[in-house]
Amino acid sequence: MVKFIQRTLTRLVALQVKRPYVILMLALLSAVPAAAFVRHLEIKTGFSELLPDDTPSVVEMRRVSGRLSSMSVLAVTAESKDTALLKRFVDELTPKLRKLPPDLLAGVEDGPREAEKFFEQNKHLYAGLDELKSLHDKIISRYDWEVARATDTLLDDEEPEPITAQSVRGTFQKSLDKAKDATPGSDGYYIGENGHLAVILIRTPLRAMDQRAFELENQVERLIEEGHYPSAAADFKYGFTGNLVTSAEEYRDITRDLTEVGIAGGVLVLLVVYLFFFRVRALLALGFSIALGLLWTLAFTVVTIGHLNTATGFLISVIIGNGINAMVIYMARFLEARREQLLSMPEALKTASLDTWSATLAAVGVSVMSYSALMTTQFRGFRHFGIIGAAGMLLCWVATYTVLPAILSAFERLKSSQGGFSERLGGLYAKPFIWLAKRYAGPLALFGLVSALGMGVATAAYFIYDPMEYDLTHIRNENKTPSSAQELSSRMAKIVGGVNQGGRAVLVDRLEQIKPLVTELERRRDTAPDDLKPFGQIVSVYSLMPGDQDEKIQLLTEIRDRIDRARKRKLVSDEDYQEIEKNLPANLKRVELGDLPELVVSPFREKNGTIGTILYVGPTKGRSVNDLHYLELWADSMREIQLPNGDVIRGTGDPVIFADMLTTIARDAPRVTLLSVLGTAAVVLFAFRGRPGGWVALATLFLGLTWLVGALYLMSLKLNFLNYVALPIAIGVGSDYAINVMKRRELEGNEGIERAFTETGGAVVACSMTTLSGYAALMFSVNGAVHSMGITAALGELATQFSAMLVLPAVLYWFARRAKKGTLTLAGSGATE
Repeated sequence: MVKFIQRTLTRLVALQVKRPYVILMLALLSAVPAAAFVRHLEIKTGFSELLPDDTPSVVEMRRVSGRLSSMSVLAVTAESKDTALLKRFVDELTPKLRKLPPDLLAGVEDGPREAEKFFEQNKHLYAGLDELKSLHDKIISRYDWEVARATDTLLDDEEPEPITAQSVRGTFQKSLDKAKDATPGSDGYYIGENGHLAVILIRTPLRAMDQRAFELENQVERLIEEGHYPSAAADFKYGFTGNLVTSAEEYRDITRDLTEVGIAGGVLVLLVVYLFFFRVRALLALGFSIALGLLWTLAFTVVTIGHLNTATGFLISVIIGNGINAMVIYMARFLEARREQLLSMPEALKTASLDTWSATLAAVGVSVMSYSALMTTQFRGFRHFGIIGAAGMLLCWVATYTVLPAILSAFERLKSSQGGFSERLGGLYAKPFIWLAKRYAGPLALFGLVSALGMGVATAAYFIYDPMEYDLTHIRNENKTPSSAQELSSRMAKIVGGVNQGGRAVLVDRLEQIKPLVTELERRRDTAPDDLKPFGQIVSVYSLMPGDQDEKIQLLTEIRDRIDRARKRKLVSDEDYQEIEKNLPANLKRVELGDLPELVVSPFREKNGTIGTILYVGPTKGRSVNDLHYLELWADSMREIQLPNGDVIRGTGDPVIFADMLTTIARDAPRVTLLSVLGTAAVVLFAFRGRPGGWVALATLFLGLTWLVGALYLMSLKLNFLNYVALPIAIGVGSDYAINVMKRRELEGNEGIERAFTETGGAVVACSMTTLSGYAALMFSVNGAVHSMGITAALGELATQFSAMLVLPAVLYWFARRAKKGTLTLAGSGATE
């Protein structure tokens, strides 16, 4: 197999030297369809995209989303000290908004006027049953007392409270006041802040993060401009908020962040390349090769997966930083052959290909094994990361041995590549490490052993004491400069209120399931200890209906009958009777679902018009929805609810989605890590055919890993759904350095340790710096998860680099000196002393 690959590479080099432009033309032609595919690459930022499609919470979430008539809200706000102008603004704009296209509009709410009118008309049914009973008893008692007194049959001289409009009105006014308190706004409008801020709610079928939010916003803006409101008040200004626009802004920020991080990573990586080789041609050759490898990778992503998610959206910077490593090793060996060995172009290309392919392929192999370990999980955040990462490493390796030599051959036809600055600058990358390793070989070797033990203890403690991140604010976008929509959001919420503000929807199939579901949820909440309440308010459409209507109507009928009879007996004045009629209509009837005003029922209406099959469960007062411990408690209490008849209702939303993410990661992470370690070990030992050099490379890698995890423990850095992948990546990519150095050391022997570390080691340091640059770009991200990924991966890179370039040479020097003295021999060193 090895001889076959060597023959193939030899023939390929001959073709690259003879026909470089043909190969470059084929490469450019491959870029055309790849670019066409990449144009269709989209980013899905929902956390549900990280879980398998058949996860019950994801299935339920999509079912609920598909049946809700209103997916999100765009709030139009207006500010002015002129309250009359704000009311005019609402009255004039609302009819115009209701004419917007139905694909953008599900409904418009301009205030609680209809709701207030409804509660005013039905306040007698919203009165408490005990209060009605008390009023009933008082009126019956007074009437009976008056009749007894008139018929001279009075047995009790104590006079009951007289029947007055005040006694009747007072009972119903309490219920009306409660209804008004629950109804947001003032004067029938969504106006607050002492009459200086008005809000109109536009309910829309657009989903969160839909970029058509800005199209809707622009249409509304044109309608507002037609009113010329600033001419009526100089302080008038309007704005937009609501979850539609804030989520759309968040998506826009994520995509912009992805682009900026990718560009920053590419620039930093190419800067390192230029500083190492100090040649524009090297920069152009490696830049074109890595760009082509990245383009192939993204096209592969479109064909196999179709999109990027929150975990894979920032892989561009990682692929550039890791994928270019083989190219740097190849370029360094090529220039060394040209500069020091004075080989011709064909011989230098052949030497570079034959001398580096096995080490770089082994390095790619261990990286692919680490990425492949991620593919074994059902958690799509890991699986997609593994698929794309592995493909990126392989395709960049292919570009290294197909495209890069052809570019170098084409450049050679323009100008010879012998000589240059590579020797001076390349040596500078490695010489500080070599100087330290030679001078302090014993102490550094001892330090490696002691630190392995100490950091090994820290590593064990890190995993024993739960390394997972439970504060969701640490993985969300950081709002360093909140937009106007984000600043308006909290102000708007205080004015409009709403039963679905912060609540999670639960959907049933039949209306008769709602009441037993509410009963069961209330039981779970009320029986839980005070510090373990899983959720707070439970609101269904029945929560907005008056309870005990039949009993109340019977009481009210008797009250009205006694009052009518009392009036005939002149026990109630005409003035009081007219006032009582306003609060207690003669025609009493039940309030049905269809009687509720639109403002009240709209959150409970499905797309097909069904009302009442949706209820909302709100968070426990005083508990944060950014606390994953609390979300787990919430999720466990509503993930699956069995009704008395055996029906099963499933809950969904952020609590269940996040809890399922954590459960999946906790279940799959140990297996992924173990597979990554075993796969890497297998590839390394196979690459060295079981020789001691392979075991030394593995020991060097595991030393770096203990440094990494120990540093996470000491720095209190927790693992989340994204930065966890830095561990298998550190296993795969970190092993590259020890593999390349030990491979070159096997060729050079003990006498060539310094040469191995100066030449190959210098390239290894450059590779580490390119990879580190890719990770450093992630630290500029506004997303907390991506930022933590950059920090964790950078720590892993530094740890594995220093173990390979400082401790490893120190150990080799120490063994070489012992061997020279005849006291100790490193078996399989590759050279005979």
